Amino acid sequence: MNHPTTLLVDTTLERDDAAAAATSLYLKLIGDGTISPVVDPGMDTPFKVVDHQLMADTGVFAIGLHASGHHWIDDGQRALMVDGGPENGIFCRYDGSFTIRCPHCRELLSPGSEGSDALEEALAVWCDSPDSAFVACPACSTWTPLTHWASPTHDFAVGHFAISLHGVHMRSLIDGGSHPALALRLRLGDLASDYTVVYSAA
Repeated sequence: MNHPTTLLVDTTLERDDAAAAATSLYLKLIGDGTISPVVDPGMDTPFKVVDHQLMADTGVFAIGLHASGHHWIDDGQRALMVDGGPENGIFCRYDGSFTIRCPHCRELLSPGSEGSDALEEALAVWCDSPDSAFVACPACSTWTPLTHWASPTHDFAVGHFAISLHGVHMRSLIDGGSHPALALRLRLGDLASDYTVVYSAA
């Protein structure tokens, strides 16, 4: 993809519940006229936004719904979420670079940096056994779940359910929020603004 994308990642939902969450939101969004019911074949599975006011207010032209270990198929009239596919619950910049911060000592860590071996191992473990994905901080030696490491630059998160908003980096989601940004969060089911915001750079 060569366009800005904003991701809202649920870092707490269990893997077994992710497909149901994605399907439920899909049905809500086609029911209220937000998205097309069919997969856009040219967009790597996002659904085209058909609410023209939403596009004008936010700049979002397509929405993707992601669940670990699942993907969407299209029967010509509606989309169905089925097992399999490349979704692994790791969300970051398109070039794979990111920075995260230790939840205990606030040390910054990036792939390839000194002491990042535990991070890279945790990312590999996450794909097969997410509950066992822990990172040892090279500064304070504390082991904490990968999901607890936040990105100060909003370029990384892990979670089994995520929503991708294609066409814009919605900075208003993190800087106090505009009315359109808040309204979109509510429409997407993030009622308490709990989802982690990630910007995938174009």
